[in-house]
Amino acid sequence: MSKPDATQAVYLPPVEIRRLQTGLLAWYRQHQRQLPWRESQDVYPIWVSEVMLQQTQVQTVVPYFLRFMAAFPTLEELARADTQDLLRCWAGLGYYSRARNLRKAARILVREHGGEFPRSYREVLRLPGIGPYTGAAILSIAFDQPLLALDGNVVRVLARLFRLEGDPARSPVKGMLAAAGQQLLPARGSGDFNQALMELGATVCLPRNPRCLLCPWSSHCEALKSGVQDRLPEKGKRPDTHLSRQAAAVIRHRGRFLIRRRSGSRLLQDMWEFPGEEFSRPDLADSLVKYLESELHLNVQLRDRLTVVKHAVTNRRITLTVYEARLKPPLPPTLSIPGARWIWLSQAGRYPLTVAASRIVQALTAE
Repeated sequence: MSKPDATQAVYLPPVEIRRLQTGLLAWYRQHQRQLPWRESQDVYPIWVSEVMLQQTQVQTVVPYFLRFMAAFPTLEELARADTQDLLRCWAGLGYYSRARNLRKAARILVREHGGEFPRSYREVLRLPGIGPYTGAAILSIAFDQPLLALDGNVVRVLARLFRLEGDPARSPVKGMLAAAGQQLLPARGSGDFNQALMELGATVCLPRNPRCLLCPWSSHCEALKSGVQDRLPEKGKRPDTHLSRQAAAVIRHRGRFLIRRRSGSRLLQDMWEFPGEEFSRPDLADSLVKYLESELHLNVQLRDRLTVVKHAVTNRRITLTVYEARLKPPLPPTLSIPGARWIWLSQAGRYPLTVAASRIVQALTAE
């Protein structure tokens, strides 16, 4: 197998295709991980798992998947799910639009398809939250349709196997990868083959320090033969990182704490958090006090710094400084605040908290 250039289509002789298929599937039968969504051919858990696995590692997804399936064991129950229950099951997994789209799609399936998942690729792509990769993965795994599921792991495996240079997110490399992978896909058993490719990329053909000695395709890999496996696939330019300085207050009153529900935010809408904001001024404490007064009409006095939470949301690197606070007299006539609640610390688990809020609860629990 010779290295193609950017204008060539990858062609594999049938005998080499069979060798690659046989070697990979034999490796997969021996080394595949035991994952809960692989225990059934039912399309519903396969669909849920594929949505959860978007931009999220397998080991992170497993406990969330089990919790989600226990809460919503059928498509019909997902379609009836309350927003707060839905988000509480998803809290901490990130990219919360995935959960909303799952429920939205479930409602479409119940209303327009009698609760049945469509088998047409075109129809599947019309469902919220399902793109080309996810649609191909679901249909190949659940219904054995010969569709290549080209995710990041598969792109890496194929780019190295054929030594395809250039940005795999752009043409013509993207088209060559898809065409080459489609050639390898067997007419039957495409679901197992897709999962085997993903498994190879996730456990052996790693982004850094690939475990080439364990790879069933090592003798076929053009990148390995040339010693360039560590630098393929090539990466496009990443978006600039935005550094965000934020502050939040843990306002304690008569043993309870104030949390509020986010609104108007696409990523974290309807999640609960401790009141705070992003600030550009260097004096975070003073900015936070003024913000709480103008936004929530609360006069507070900040006390000790409780913790600093560092986390990332897409290309934002967030440093959240958290202060303990108390209300300053005189107290307002009512402490009822629209979109906010005073809760006991023991009640925090009833709410779908943001990742940062969950970290703050952990810090409070450890006090």
